[in-house]
Amino acid sequence: MNTESIAMLAEQWKSICDGYSTTDLNDTFQFIQAHSQTLVYEFYKNMMQEKEASYFLSDDIVQSRLKATLNQWLIDCFQVPLHQNFEPIVQKQLMVGKVHARIGIPSWLIMRGIGEIEKKVFVLQAAQDQENSLRMISYIVQILGFASEIMCRSYEVNLEKNNDIKHTYRLFSAMQDVAAQKDKQRSSLLNWENELMFKVFSHEPKFTHPLLSKSEFGLWFIHKAAYAFTGSEQVKAIVDRIYQIDTLSQQVLNAAEKDESIRLIQDIREKNREIQHLVDQLFQVADYIDSGSDSLTQLLNRRYLNTIVSREINFSRKNNVPLSLLAIDADHFKRINDKFGHAAGDSALQFIGEALLDCIKGSDYAFRVGGEEFLLLLVDSDLIRAQEIAEQIRSRIQETTIGTRPGSSFNFTVSIGCALYDGHPDYQRFIDAADTALYAAKNSGRNRVYLAKNELRNSNIDLTVQS
Repeated sequence: MNTESIAMLAEQWKSICDGYSTTDLNDTFQFIQAHSQTLVYEFYKNMMQEKEASYFLSDDIVQSRLKATLNQWLIDCFQVPLHQNFEPIVQKQLMVGKVHARIGIPSWLIMRGIGEIEKKVFVLQAAQDQENSLRMISYIVQILGFASEIMCRSYEVNLEKNNDIKHTYRLFSAMQDVAAQKDKQRSSLLNWENELMFKVFSHEPKFTHPLLSKSEFGLWFIHKAAYAFTGSEQVKAIVDRIYQIDTLSQQVLNAAEKDESIRLIQDIREKNREIQHLVDQLFQVADYIDSGSDSLTQLLNRRYLNTIVSREINFSRKNNVPLSLLAIDADHFKRINDKFGHAAGDSALQFIGEALLDCIKGSDYAFRVGGEEFLLLLVDSDLIRAQEIAEQIRSRIQETTIGTRPGSSFNFTVSIGCALYDGHPDYQRFIDAADTALYAAKNSGRNRVYLAKNELRNSNIDLTVQS
């Protein structure tokens, strides 16, 4: 929203306040200060009973973060006429609306909570029986309504923007990643099947084998291809068959008789052929475009970063699987450009891109988000896997010499911050945790991996050095 619009909304807020006396404004502010905790409790007590709210809110989040935030929001809204800071309070409502859109909290849920606050205000004012109670109630209702209106303006604009980005990402992903992964993932599916058959026919008394949904192919399809082709009838059919094969393969592991294992293997092979046929139908519409990729490294650029991280957070919350994020930055990169030239710097960045792709699975996401800044989103990955990958990347880059002009070469290092998703619905909090860990890694000597341990209860980031 532009400066002119903010100024207009600030003037409207001021106009509401100007309709009441100084006594009304001061009495209302004192009332809000005295009862803000009660009003906050009323807001969340009723909201937490809504089924839709349980996805966005947990008792830990409400207790550790949101109660204090809402309490301060109430005080700020009614302190405005005392300090005449109308534009900052408008900007705050716009930011709140933007965050709600980012997380996906429906605006009607917020309005329901505001309504509960207003009902409690009536009850509390009736008990006080002040001479100006009616004017105070009128003022409170107007301010809460206008603040909510500003939030909704921002919410709708940002939600539409987010939806547009999600749509374009689906198109981009369908065209780029699926085409690039075509042969690799077909081979991965066949390798999973062949390895299972080999174990069955090798007469091992007890053996283990990963579920198809946890294999290279399964993770890639569920986390990338399924989203790229959202709405295609083949997607649901493929996902259904993946989980059907999981059930069959589990039965193979538990089968007591060889004949039973062979029969189950035949069922698995038949369903795998169905998956291959359905995937081929999806591949027929795939073609390469680079609107969402970095031209130098061929990694994703930051255009779809928020969309992808948000989607994987939703998957992690829904399915209770871990999700990790690595923030990576080349150490002293300016020195490389200054000493060896920008072509050498480009070679270093390209090598980082290659190292990232070599160390991850097809279901993971690699981004170049800035000059020498990269992000890795590791799906279905706990801190153990994330730390292993981070250390592989760090050591490989440290040990590799980059050649430049004849007779000249250099080595360089990277610093890496690592964060495990902590359950909070706001993707920006997740990204910030990895960035904070990266900042600590660079400040403590560079060429190292730091793990950020996020605790929802106290919202602190405990940084522990590794290697």
